[in-house]
Amino acid sequence: MIDYKEICLQTAGIVHETGKFIMKEFDSFDKTRTQVKGLHDLVSYVDTESEKILVENLNRILPESGFITEEGTSTLKGKKYMWVIDPLDGTTNFVHGVRLFSISVALTEDDEPVAGVVYDLCGKETFTAWKGGGTWLNGKRARVSKTKRLSESLIATGFPYSDFSRLDNYMKCFTHFCRVTHGVRRFGSAAID
Repeated sequence: MIDYKEICLQTAGIVHETGKFIMKEFDSFDKTRTQVKGLHDLVSYVDTESEKILVENLNRILPESGFITEEGTSTLKGKKYMWVIDPLDGTTNFVHGVRLFSISVALTEDDEPVAGVVYDLCGKETFTAWKGGGTWLNGKRARVSKTKRLSESLIATGFPYSDFSRLDNYMKCFTHFCRVTHGVRRFGSAAID
């Protein structure tokens, strides 16, 4: 059995190092090096390079692990330990110069999540969690809101970017929640949402 906390903290270190590469590229990003997989689905060289960095370094922590990745650098399914990686969650924001994007990495053991790291690069917030250890924000215990009434809440959501067949239904829900809460936010990075 592995030490989930230790794995999580090592993962956070790798994620921060990868974040340095992403932020360096953000400051001098070349938009012409972006591929369009679909109108709402962009991939940049920063996605693919940061994924390579993550895969290479995470493989050093757990050499017997496999990977499920956003950009397909490596996919070795069927292993006891699997890393699930989105190397640049919020690529569209990144490409357009919007400072809301993150790195998201999780580890599963026999298909059960056991550790995870989300790093909001521009907000400088690192969320970590491991099985049996709770959730942490920048090394301090994270807490959920104590707000009990929907009418006093601020909520966040995301929308699909490929299947718009239910968009009218999503917009009805969005409209409803705009009317009954303090507001609804859509940040463009599912991990930050």
